[in-house]
Amino acid sequence: MVTVLNRRRHGFDVRIYPDDHEPPHVHVWKGGRQVKIDLETMEVISASHKFNSREIGQIVKLLLEHESLLLSVWKRLSIS
Repeated sequence: MVTVLNRRRHGFDVRIYPDDHEPPHVHVWKGGRQVKIDLETMEVISASHKFNSREIGQIVKLLLEHESLLLSVWKRLSIS
């Protein structure tokens, strides 16, 4: 696991796992909760614990601000 964005705005950690499956996505953690977000659509793929709609909006905004970096790291770490 590579933490790409650590404790950025609102305390979210954004992680990418090496050799993870498609589609390109990130795992976002906060306070023991995790949500997986598709980097192409910015939609929630799955969540271990629910984030409220405000938090999802904050996460998506953060990911959009760093989208090119996140996709670059994903491509570097992916097996495909």
